[in-house]
Order: sequence, then structure tokens, then C-alpha cells
Amino acid sequence: MPELGNTLGGEAGRSRVPWSEIADSPEFRRLEALRRRAMVGTLSIFGALFGAFLVLSAYARPFMRKSVDGGLTVAYVWILALTVVAWVLVWSYLRFAERLEAMSHEMLKRGGYGEQAR
Repeated sequence: MPELGNTLGGEAGRSRVPWSEIADSPEFRRLEALRRRAMVGTLSIFGALFGAFLVLSAYARPFMRKSVDGGLTVAYVWILALTVVAWVLVWSYLRFAERLEAMSHEMLKRGGYGEQAR
């Protein structure tokens, strides 16, 4: 029985893909570093905005209670803005991930693995 991840689809007739060699390649490491930077950046942006919301909610209550329009307060506007920011960050990361996927397929094609590694 073939090891998991060594053959594609578990079919004996297909060629083996050396995933450990691909993972050790400089191109893969660059792609992984790029993905990691994007994730850390995205998380940092949202974490800073959410952390500021929490700090202001705890220590600047008069400011957060200020009315923007009727019953709409600064706190409500901030939390709604956080929701919009979260969606924008997800959307932008998904666009980035599509480009990253295309780059990874190109890397595999250059390595001679083409459609095998899909």
C-alpha cells in the first residue's frame, strides 16, 4: 500500500511526486514566506483595530458613547467598520491566494511535475 501523499489518488500507475524535495526548494520557501507575511500582515491590521476598539471601549467610554447620529454611537460605528474591514481583508487575501496558487503551479511546471501535482 502506498504511503499517503506519495502517489496521487493512490493509483499505482501514476508517478510519485517528491513532496519533501519540493518543500525544501528555494522557490517553495519564497512562496511560503510570502504567504506567511501576508497572513501576519492581515492579522496585524485586524488585531490592531480590534485591540484599539477594546482599549477604547474600556478606557474611553465617554468618547465611545458619543452620538454620531441619534442612537448611533462611535462604538457602533467602529464595530460596523471592523466588520467591513474584516470582509475587505478576507477578499484581498483571497485575491492574493489566487495569485499565489498560480505562482505555485508555475513553480511545479518548471520543476517538471505539471499536472501531476494537482
